[in-house]
Amino acid sequence: MDIPKGIKEDLVYKNTSARDLKLTFFPPAQKKYDSAPIYFIIPGGGWHVEDRQSMISFSARSVDSLLNEGFAVVSIDYRVCTEGVAMAEIITDCFDAMRYVAHFADVLGVDKSSFVLSGHSAGAHLALMLGFASPEEFSDNYEFNDEFSVKSVAAMSPVTNLYDCGANKLKDSSDLFVGCDTLEERKRTSPINYVGKNCPPTLLCAGTSDYLVFSTASEKLYNELKEAGADCKLVLSHFGGHCFEKVHNSLEPSISLEGIQDIITEYILEKIQK
Repeated sequence: MDIPKGIKEDLVYKNTSARDLKLTFFPPAQKKYDSAPIYFIIPGGGWHVEDRQSMISFSARSVDSLLNEGFAVVSIDYRVCTEGVAMAEIITDCFDAMRYVAHFADVLGVDKSSFVLSGHSAGAHLALMLGFASPEEFSDNYEFNDEFSVKSVAAMSPVTNLYDCGANKLKDSSDLFVGCDTLEERKRTSPINYVGKNCPPTLLCAGTSDYLVFSTASEKLYNELKEAGADCKLVLSHFGGHCFEKVHNSLEPSISLEGIQDIITEYILEKIQK
């Protein structure tokens, strides 16, 4: 698969029987690095739907800020369970998107050793998996296998555990594991199963009034990362909902989505300079 010369916004990174998977690429608005760090964002949707353009809109504030700070931005497609794939294949698609960007790093003018990952909800789960798990564990003989490195992960309202679902009100997730619904497979696809001191610096953001993915999921992952000696930070939007929105008539979230985006930008800039 070759990268189209002169076209850098919508690129097919993987051909599948379901559809061609694409990524949207934005070069830096300001050149501040010889090779740009990569702000790699993953849309949510409960692993049942996904829209890479919606993630660009959702993260518009951090996208604009980081483009002006010399970052490139990548937002990706991936197959969803309604297309007949299981969770491990979804994770593999996301890794393959990273492999594609790493392979064409010189053409795109990016630094494959400087990925910073972000996502919301299911996309945050996938961002954590890409940051914590080994790429070799999720491979489908993709044509490119270039090495790359993750500098940090910023996860918003993340699902962290698929084998103990007491921290969310998600629908029955058995359709994510058709033909492979075992405890071992659920652990293999859960970020909390990969906690260790070598996890990349991780920012966890959650709303305490999120009734879909409870903030306790982020708190538990944060505590385990801290105990393991990993570099991590927890930010709670008190009274904030799943998207850090107002959910109580008389109570404003302590941190809005815009505020969360500013915290993410600051965190990423801090970690990329280390």
